[in-house]
Amino acid sequence: MGQRIRQLREEAGLTMEKLAFESELGSKGHLSNIERGLVRPTVQTLQVLADRLGVLLLDLVTFPERDERQHLIDRTRSLPRGTLKKLAKELDPSKLSLAAPPETARKPRRRNKSEA
Repeated sequence: MGQRIRQLREEAGLTMEKLAFESELGSKGHLSNIERGLVRPTVQTLQVLADRLGVLLLDLVTFPERDERQHLIDRTRSLPRGTLKKLAKELDPSKLSLAAPPETARKPRRRNKSEA
């Protein structure tokens, strides 16, 4: 849901600070926490955000059809920095094994007597 709020905020051309101020959320940090999924907003807060963004409340909690890749990119961008750093370490190409898993590795071909 936080990602959807962020998407709609960016589409509306609003900064986090401006939306937080105009929605009377108290602080930009609170909106940031909502967008990153660290805080679950109340229905009342969601309604205020929907009103300010010019959308229905339902639009905040539903995503239009998107491809899986874009969804993963959006999810990754909303992760806290520490989590992103850990993920980057795990995905470091120098640490990934490029060997084929045993079940897919080709078996050596047997030579017949005529090839020897």
